[in-house]
Amino acid sequence: MWIQTLLSELKVHHSTLVIFCDNMSIVALAHNPVLHARTKHMELDLFFVREKVAAKRLQVVHVPAIDQCADVLTKALSPSRFCELRSKLQVVESPHPT
Repeated sequence: MWIQTLLSELKVHHSTLVIFCDNMSIVALAHNPVLHARTKHMELDLFFVREKVAAKRLQVVHVPAIDQCADVLTKALSPSRFCELRSKLQVVESPHPT
């Protein structure tokens, strides 16, 4: 959001910030203006996100867990799954030195 504000001040065109989330509940809460009793502990963060979503400065979009590229950085994966996600990030294996 800070970079987005900076770009706006510099008159640089930029697209709306998109956050990809694999949790359907969080996506629903981000778009729902009603604050529920069970979300009280995250009231400030949720208010900030909802405000940005309403102003169309932020989109919260669902991404299925199978397509969550961040898993390569946060979870222990099988070698095949690791390589699949690594390729989605466009990171290639460096050649071994000879």
